[in-house]
Amino acid sequence: QDGPYRVNIYTQHTICRELESFLYGTQSFFYQLIFRLVKIYIEFSNPQETKARYLCITLNSSIYPKWSMWVGFSEAIRMFSTNKTEGKHVRNQKFNEWIAGVIDGDGCFQLSQKGYASLEIVIETRDKACLYKIKNAFGGSIKLRSGVNWLRYRLHHKQGIMAVLNSINGLLQNPVRLAQFEKLCEKYELKVKPTQNLTYTSAYLSGLIDSDGSIYCNLDSGQVYISVSQKSRFILDKLVPIYGGKVYEGSNGKYPAAKWVVWRKDDVISLVLNYFKQNPCRSAKIKRIHAVEIYHELRKLGAHKDTMNSVIGKKWNQFIKKWESYELVWKRDGPPF
Repeated sequence: QDGPYRVNIYTQHTICRELESFLYGTQSFFYQLIFRLVKIYIEFSNPQETKARYLCITLNSSIYPKWSMWVGFSEAIRMFSTNKTEGKHVRNQKFNEWIAGVIDGDGCFQLSQKGYASLEIVIETRDKACLYKIKNAFGGSIKLRSGVNWLRYRLHHKQGIMAVLNSINGLLQNPVRLAQFEKLCEKYELKVKPTQNLTYTSAYLSGLIDSDGSIYCNLDSGQVYISVSQKSRFILDKLVPIYGGKVYEGSNGKYPAAKWVVWRKDDVISLVLNYFKQNPCRSAKIKRIHAVEIYHELRKLGAHKDTMNSVIGKKWNQFIKKWESYELVWKRDGPPF
């Protein structure tokens, strides 16, 4: 009985291997057939929906149902890489308020004649962290504008646009941006919420400063200024009763312009200690905000009047260099506490 039993086991194993090989061969044949058919279809019609499915078939992936099928090849990859983080940011009210400020400042919603919706935000290269924060939440692309030191963020796939619209609904304050926003909401049949009143704790101001704001100092008078520039004073007038400061009207050379400025030391320090610690900027401007306290402490010690070779004079020069280059100034770089 031992002999025939061993022969039967060997025979069964051989049949299983042959069957397994046949099944693998059949599966491979069908995958190759589907791959070639889809490739031909793409070359002839090139619809965006097929590109995402084509990518999934190429990678032998079962995850494509999670992707929007109405996006391009590169957008599909971006959506896959950012899908895990998107929901977290969309549910974060502070993030929504911040991005509303950024879009009100340097953003633009567009709807082409063919009905394609998009969002564009243009920001200086040094403040690129803002754009990558938004890209990580909603997808999109970031490209350097030719010939200038600016970056352009662009989002055009439906899932990302819808997420942005839902996140900032009711938070925009700029009437121009709000009109653009309403056109996209009409396209996607979204109900536009009434604009919420600004409050001191809203992160909207930090977003507005990230896009259209400045933090600078006057070395002669010793004053530090926090400002926001706009083409009209509509938004800026809303900031005065909440954060202090004053709105000035003028011209930037070609167009009318308005500027909200906070310059009183107590108001500036209050914003630094009370507001920006709860609602930090994401741009390089946050480094200057962190340095405001050290700036006042150095001037209080007379560092700006001391000789360049003295200990305190060297610290002052070191501070000014870091301030001008938007480098982070730590407490240890300031006065000898």
